[in-house]
Amino acid sequence: MSEGTSAEIKSVILHWPYGDEAEHGSDHFRVGVQVLIGEVGEDAADSFDLTVCSPRKLAEIYAQNAWDSDETLPGGEVLPVTGLWLMKTWSEAELRKALDRLVAACSPGPDWVTVAARMGRVAPWEYDYRFDAAQNRTAGLSPLGSFWRDE
Repeated sequence: MSEGTSAEIKSVILHWPYGDEAEHGSDHFRVGVQVLIGEVGEDAADSFDLTVCSPRKLAEIYAQNAWDSDETLPGGEVLPVTGLWLMKTWSEAELRKALDRLVAACSPGPDWVTVAARMGRVAPWEYDYRFDAAQNRTAGLSPLGSFWRDE
């Protein structure tokens, strides 16, 4: 039996808005997280991107009057939020434990695309659109339309 393909975290990059890094234990924070993940033993990595924030900050960011029309679906009444992870209080160590858990839960797989697609269910993968396009091509289907914009 094959060992399959397993993933490992290569790097975690935190993007604090306006350079305002939260203190450990803060219950009012938001941070962009870029997680570079690749196959065990390989140098290459793909990006999985998250927003991690506290419930209190979430309520502030996504208050109805704070919605950005560029983020809503046409009509402005629905705001899908993908790649959002909530933490009661900020802890980089706990975030890293959660990321390690994700990688372990999605590995091994038959190939990198499968492992990445699994992780992409909760941490958006930079190449998810390519995976979807390839699936449609293989099935003889037309490309997918845009979910975000009327075309």
